[in-house]
Amino acid sequence: MRKKLFGTILAAALIVSQAVAVFAAGESKTGEMTLVGDSVGWYELKEASADVLPDLAASAPEVMAKIEAVNSGAETLQSVADLAPELADDLEGKVMLTKFFDLIPINGGVQVEGGKYKVNLSVPALSENVSEVGLLHYSTGRSVWEIVEPENVDYTNKEVTVIFEDLSPVAVIGKVSGGADASVGTSPKTGMTYGWAAWLGAAVVLGAAGTAVYRKARHE
Repeated sequence: MRKKLFGTILAAALIVSQAVAVFAAGESKTGEMTLVGDSVGWYELKEASADVLPDLAASAPEVMAKIEAVNSGAETLQSVADLAPELADDLEGKVMLTKFFDLIPINGGVQVEGGKYKVNLSVPALSENVSEVGLLHYSTGRSVWEIVEPENVDYTNKEVTVIFEDLSPVAVIGKVSGGADASVGTSPKTGMTYGWAAWLGAAVVLGAAGTAVYRKARHE
């Protein structure tokens, strides 16, 4: 009886550990965005907040509050349309692949024709299941929300190349198909990865195993 009990507990523990691993794998990609290629050393990324963007917090507190609320998950991506109604249709059905980050040029950044900025970004949440990739950008210089289409989307290396007219808070967004892998998928609210299904499944199996052992112990 003890051997059977130990075996059952061990099996359940293994399932739980696998669920934790799935969840952790997803969490490692939550909201990430990094510089790659020619952009390394020419730009800096900082998660957008009032501390990082004090001028924006002072000049457009409603914009700063919205960015922080979306980053924290308190509000959805679609809520940005409260401040930019013209983007409502473009935001419909999309999720955030990253949080909002402030993109800061170093020594002028990498400039192309017209003084625009070329940036290469690594986006771990990017996959073949993501379409209509765009960069939701708030221009602090022009006081306008916009969605910038990338010059290139490299699904193999999970990278995007984009050209900005000016630099300020930006997030990568896209439409995720129903077949997206849950471990790297995104929540409609924040783009956060999720593995709760694995946790729930493990809890159900563990509970069932415990019930079975209890019933068997009573009969024996």
